[in-house]
Amino acid sequence: NMRRVYAYLLRQRGVDKEVLDAFVYRKLICESAEYHNAVFIGRDPAGEIRHIHKRSTAAKGGFKGNAPGSQPEYSFHWLGGGDILYLFEAPIDMLSFISLYKHCWKNQSYAAACGVSDRVLWQILKDRPHIQKVYLCFDNDEKGQQAAKRITRQLNEQGISNEILTPAAKDWNEDLLVYRKGQQK
Repeated sequence: NMRRVYAYLLRQRGVDKEVLDAFVYRKLICESAEYHNAVFIGRDPAGEIRHIHKRSTAAKGGFKGNAPGSQPEYSFHWLGGGDILYLFEAPIDMLSFISLYKHCWKNQSYAAACGVSDRVLWQILKDRPHIQKVYLCFDNDEKGQQAAKRITRQLNEQGISNEILTPAAKDWNEDLLVYRKGQQK
């Protein structure tokens, strides 16, 4: 019934309700029946489910991972009509960034690599050749920044405009939670 997913993403993670509603409406986020995990769905251009990333909604749960057989080329994403793509490590970071920067967000494209892979990036660029600029929005840690630099080199070799955006805290969700605390004061 999505009750636990909504509670987890809205209350614990600070995601904006309108943003969450848009993803749920497109059937890109759901709740698993057995464990009540948040399920982030990636679809191919035909609308077929090709990737599933699960995240525990339990207060002390740390489970997260991709379902067996998931194709990283189609990990969790939102495709808008604009010419910009934002690439993130995790679905919650992607939702957090959108919550922070909501102005006209539906017009742009966003993808969560569900790790530091670049496979979803190249698939989206193949499927959406009108995209002109890529923002790499990986975590502010060694692993995330190394991946961002690696992908930047590859994009530069392909002549694709790009920029690295780094969260002030460890990741975009921490930035969102700091922002939400400031709003409550």
